Amino acid sequence: MRSFSSKLDDNRASRSIDNDAPAGLRQEFIDAVYLIFERAPKQFDERKLYNIISQSLGIQPSGNPYSGFRYAVSRDVNKAPRERFYDLIIRIAAEVPAIFTKEYREIVNQLLASYGIVWELREYDQLHRVLPPVVTGYVEAAFRKLGKPRFSAALASFQAGMAAYNARPQRGRDTCKNIFDALESVAKEVFAMPTVTFGNVLAEARKRQSMTDETISILQKIYDMANSHFRHGMTRNFVLKPAEVDYVLVSCVGAILLFIRL
Repeated sequence: MRSFSSKLDDNRASRSIDNDAPAGLRQEFIDAVYLIFERAPKQFDERKLYNIISQSLGIQPSGNPYSGFRYAVSRDVNKAPRERFYDLIIRIAAEVPAIFTKEYREIVNQLLASYGIVWELREYDQLHRVLPPVVTGYVEAAFRKLGKPRFSAALASFQAGMAAYNARPQRGRDTCKNIFDALESVAKEVFAMPTVTFGNVLAEARKRQSMTDETISILQKIYDMANSHFRHGMTRNFVLKPAEVDYVLVSCVGAILLFIRL
C-alpha cells in the first residue's frame, strides 16, 4: 500500500485539496479496507462490511449485489458526495479490529497525503487539517496553556475556532472570529482588564512598555483586520482566502502564547 509512491507525494506544502475526493483515492481506500479486514482474526464478514459502507453512504444495500460485494462497494463509493466519503473513513475506523487500528490510520494518511488532501486521520478517529509540524507544536502548546482555569473562556473560543478550521468544508469566518476572540480573552485576562477591548489592551501594553512598539503595531494590524473582515463590527463580507485563514490562525496562536508568556 503506497510503500514507495507515497514517499514521493507526502509534501505538506502541496496538500491543498479540501473540496474533492478523487476517484482514485476512493478506490485505493476500498482496497485498503479489504486489506485490513481480510486479515482480521475472526472470519471476514464481507456482507456486514458491504451493509455498513452502503448504509453509511445513505444507500440501501442490495440482497445480492451484481458482480459481488466488492464491486458494489467500489461503485457506491464512487457515487458518494465527497463529504460522505470522508465521513466513511471515520465510520470504518470504528469497525477496524484494535490490532489494526494503527495500521489503518497509517494507510489512510498515506493515501490522503498522496492525493494532496488537506486532512489526516489522528487519534480518536477524527480528521484534522494538516499543518506544518512547527505550527502544530504551537497549536498544541496553546491548548496546554489555555487549560488553566483562568483561561477557560479563551479555551472555549479556541476550541470552537479549531473545530471550524477542521470542519468539512472549512468555516473560515468562524475560524478567524473564534481564534481572535480567544486571543482577546487571553490579553484581557493577562492585563487584568476584563471589560475593555483588545485595542485598549494594546494601548496599555504600549504605556507599560510590555513589548516593543513593532510587536504592538503588528498586533494592531491583526485587530484592524479582525474588525474589518470577521468580527461583529466587520465592514465587509468575509472574503479571506484559505491561505489568509491560515495566516490569521497562526498569527493569533502566536499572539496567545506571547501574552501568556509576558
